[in-house]
Amino acid sequence: MLRGEPVTVLKRVTGYDDAMDEVVTWEEEARVDNVLFGKPDTEAIESGLRLHGVQVIYTLAIPKAYGGSLAGKRVVRESDGAEYDVVGDPAALPPSLCPTPWNRECDVRRGDG
Repeated sequence: MLRGEPVTVLKRVTGYDDAMDEVVTWEEEARVDNVLFGKPDTEAIESGLRLHGVQVIYTLAIPKAYGGSLAGKRVVRESDGAEYDVVGDPAALPPSLCPTPWNRECDVRRGDG
């Protein structure tokens, strides 16, 4: 049987400092257990130049237990603390159509460099 790992879903909170400059912070929205991380897809870069850095994209399988929207959210992988931005607004399939515990695929990305 497949077993996923826990992640923390963060939501973006925008506020303002004393100079009325916008300040963005991330707050914990939910902890989600049993999330499956697929094989990462990394964009190839030229080894000597590193002009564009590296971007890693995972496809996650989100369990039915999480019913909230993922649009504009961030996911933290608890095993290593890595933070990934959610791509788009992944829609969940009706639970009755999914015999497994997961009913939504979600692409997340992280860039380094």
